[in-house]
Amino acid sequence: MSKYSINLFQAELIPEQPLLTLGRVVSLWVFVLVVMVLLATYSAVEFDTSTKQLKQLQASQKQNKQYLSDLEAQLQAKRSDPELTNRLALLKSVIGHKQALHNQLTDNNRTYVQGFSVAMSELSSLHHRDISLQQVTITNDDMTFSGLARRPEAVPAWLSGFEQSELLSGKSFVNFKLAESEEQGTEFVVSSIAGNKTL
Repeated sequence: MSKYSINLFQAELIPEQPLLTLGRVVSLWVFVLVVMVLLATYSAVEFDTSTKQLKQLQASQKQNKQYLSDLEAQLQAKRSDPELTNRLALLKSVIGHKQALHNQLTDNNRTYVQGFSVAMSELSSLHHRDISLQQVTITNDDMTFSGLARRPEAVPAWLSGFEQSELLSGKSFVNFKLAESEEQGTEFVVSSIAGNKTL
């Protein structure tokens, strides 16, 4: 006699597994926690790095500001004193005038009278610190002096010294001109020739 087996268990009877199980939820939370910890760690490291860089930049900026201040102080210290600059300009002007006078005196075409060197020696001995001669003309008995004076009253003081000169004492100067110059001081002309038009 043969036996027959009948399978009454059908696939539709198998209960479906729920999508969200306790294990899956726990695993998901553990994964999210790990990701958050990693992100927090990365953020903390980046923050520390940024903080260090910021401190370095601030220190560098402070050093640069100090360096700039030092350079400005050095520049200020090296700037020339206006008074010294003016004195240097005046000395250069005096030297230039003396050089021009020397060139004129050593030019054979401009030396007309005997005893010219004697006159120059006496003028040199009568030097006044506020007077700078630009041109000296001696023709026979006529003389003309022109130049610059720091102060107008220096010209008469300089001329008063002519009394001690053998060559210049007794000379009659009939032309005397003073003109103010904003850049150079006082320009003057003293001449024994009436109506001299040097200025």
